[in-house]
Amino acid sequence: MSEEADSLKETSGTDGAVERGETPLYQEIVRTLLEEIDAGAYAVGDRLPTEQELCSRFAVSRHTVREALRRLQEMGYILRRQGSGSVLAARRADGRFVNSISSLDELVQYATSTRLEILSVDRIIVEEELAGRLGCRPDTQWFRVSALRRTRETSEPFSYVEVYIDAAFSDVVRNLEVVQYAIYTVLEQRYGVRIAEVMQDIEAAPASLNVASRLHVPPQSPILVITRRYFTEDGRLVEIAVNTHPGAGFRYTMALQRR
Repeated sequence: MSEEADSLKETSGTDGAVERGETPLYQEIVRTLLEEIDAGAYAVGDRLPTEQELCSRFAVSRHTVREALRRLQEMGYILRRQGSGSVLAARRADGRFVNSISSLDELVQYATSTRLEILSVDRIIVEEELAGRLGCRPDTQWFRVSALRRTRETSEPFSYVEVYIDAAFSDVVRNLEVVQYAIYTVLEQRYGVRIAEVMQDIEAAPASLNVASRLHVPPQSPILVITRRYFTEDGRLVEIAVNTHPGAGFRYTMALQRR
């Protein structure tokens, strides 16, 4: 049995899953699949059973199965693709947080499966230098939200986040403490806008003193910066999210498909 499977016995919390005895159902599924992976039942690149097959096998809800698969993805074992199932990515976990977002739906799933701790909210006028980095017009007003993102299992942050929201959407900022979803979905629900496109940039950079102190890494150490710009159907830029990750504790994975 793998160390990850064995350690699940000591994990507490159900995350909404119904328990059998004292063990949450999703943990039973994770443990069983880890044991099968460890025993060689699946090779790297093999597809795992579908959500429906796992629901039938373990007699659980789709919500419970998805929670189990999310845990396996965070451990680095599998890749999940909407409409194409889960694929085994590694026989051993590497201890990194794995991000594999490829659609707006997966951005929502990512936001709801992690915790966002708000550090500060400021209303700013974006000067020319910052506007160039963000890709917005200079001398415009934005709310800047500084936050830390963590998994639901650990207290150590895996990302320092700065989210810039068009100042016209002040109601969203007032209620950020209770927002449990991707911020762009709140913009859509409260203001009737529709996000049609998200542009994403990924770049390596040295950690500034601020970022280093937030992520508990040495200053100037390698970090990964993922910037997402959210555009409405009429091309208006309404949100910019700058996500900074420690280089040694994060992996971004994507699957490219032939069209």
